[in-house]
Amino acid sequence: MTMIQRILAQAIAFTMGIAMLFQAGCAGRSETASFYVLSPVAERELAMKNISGDSTISIGISPVSLPKYLKKSQIVTRTGSNELHLAEFNRWAGKIEEDIGRVIAENLTNLLATDRVFAYPLMEAIDLNYTIKIDFSRFDGALGGAVELIARWAIFDRQGNIVHGVKATHLIEPVKGPGYADMVAAQSQVLASFSRQLAEEIIELSGS
Repeated sequence: MTMIQRILAQAIAFTMGIAMLFQAGCAGRSETASFYVLSPVAERELAMKNISGDSTISIGISPVSLPKYLKKSQIVTRTGSNELHLAEFNRWAGKIEEDIGRVIAENLTNLLATDRVFAYPLMEAIDLNYTIKIDFSRFDGALGGAVELIARWAIFDRQGNIVHGVKATHLIEPVKGPGYADMVAAQSQVLASFSRQLAEEIIELSGS
């Protein structure tokens, strides 16, 4: 091979290498992220089995406590007993802890037939009859498997005293599909079940 042929061959190889890198870069950018929010159970769905409550009481949902591994923008799923996966292209649209508080407040609004349920920070400006504080130790699951909610919670009166003691909740909701949208839907459903427990406790406290 002559000198000119060797130079030409090297030039061609270099050009092909640049083209391959460019294609790889384009391929890497082709996947776009999807963003998700938790949703309250539809008012119509709750109304079919509505619990009658006192619409005059005011309830605040304090900022919920979550394990640090869940306070990520990526959706966290379990791939084993001690293994987690953070989905780079499937993310929460906002802060998950704020989304949880918002959804619980909206569910309680529908369940108790009142517009006086407030999430943080609005609750700070309201004279509340009761404040609910929730500490989650689990709020995750496996794609195509089940979502698990484990929480300890308490209701406080106006004076800051715990009423009826600290409660524990453990709920499991099947994920009805293989995708992240199915996972988030199951998380919304398990929050609806949890909200019903909270509503029943509020009703008992208010003497309805």
